[in-house]
Amino acid sequence: MAMIGSVQGAGWVPATKLIATWFDDASYATMFSVLGCGSTFAGMIVPLFKTSYWRTIEFNSGIVMLLFAIICKKWIITEDAIRKEVKPLKKEDMEEENTIGVKKIMKSSVMWHIALVYFFSMEMRTICETWAPLYLNEKKMSADGFQFLYELGGLAGTMISGLVLERLAGKMGVDPSRRLLGIIFTVIMMIVGCGVFKFEEYSSVLGFLTGFFVNGSINIWCLIGSQAGTKSVAGTVSAFISFIASVGSIFAGSPLAHLIATFSFHVFTILFVTQIVFVLSISSLQIPLRMEAFSEKKTQ
Repeated sequence: MAMIGSVQGAGWVPATKLIATWFDDASYATMFSVLGCGSTFAGMIVPLFKTSYWRTIEFNSGIVMLLFAIICKKWIITEDAIRKEVKPLKKEDMEEENTIGVKKIMKSSVMWHIALVYFFSMEMRTICETWAPLYLNEKKMSADGFQFLYELGGLAGTMISGLVLERLAGKMGVDPSRRLLGIIFTVIMMIVGCGVFKFEEYSSVLGFLTGFFVNGSINIWCLIGSQAGTKSVAGTVSAFISFIASVGSIFAGSPLAHLIATFSFHVFTILFVTQIVFVLSISSLQIPLRMEAFSEKKTQ
């Protein structure tokens, strides 16, 4: 499982960099959302294969993806090709971009701000996929409807968040629109999350809404993280943000299980309210969403 996760994670960063190369900021949000719909759509069709052996599914899907990757390799447009044919990058610009090192990335308030808010989105996804079904089963409610509508809402949330960002960018600017919509989706995500563990009789409606705002929030903050660094370090910045955010999924595992065993499922209300306050507080600082490189010549 660790090997599967590592390969999946390694493929995501170059995919987002390639999308950023093909499209400008105005259309990047929509195309990024289309890319993000892949995992959500896969989650929707998985129940269709419940009767099949999981190793067979993994092997067959892996073969199909390998063949598809070989086909893409032949016709895919790379960043180097675009630079040669359309917009060659000046040597001075490349030297300026390379002034950002790993140490500067790790100390950047931009990186930590995005990663911490993104952390809550990843945490919520694990909660909805793991603890919400267990809670519904404990309350003698079927979790199948919740899970299907969660994935359906996730597909809608991923696409709509990208489309709304594209519309807002023309009116508010790219970064202000991303910050505003990211905060809205994240806060509403946790409010709806409180409802899941309070009003289980409305699990179907709440499942759709939770999926909508959880995946919409993940899409927005992952999008922000993919463009937080300059081109030369965009992959490193995106990978580091994703690494920190993935700790949210780890926290939603054993550490949260201990809290649930101690305080029961009521702990979610306290947890989500605390996180809402934290998100609003850190967002009020108006920390930039992009790192900037400053060459020594400019500094002097």
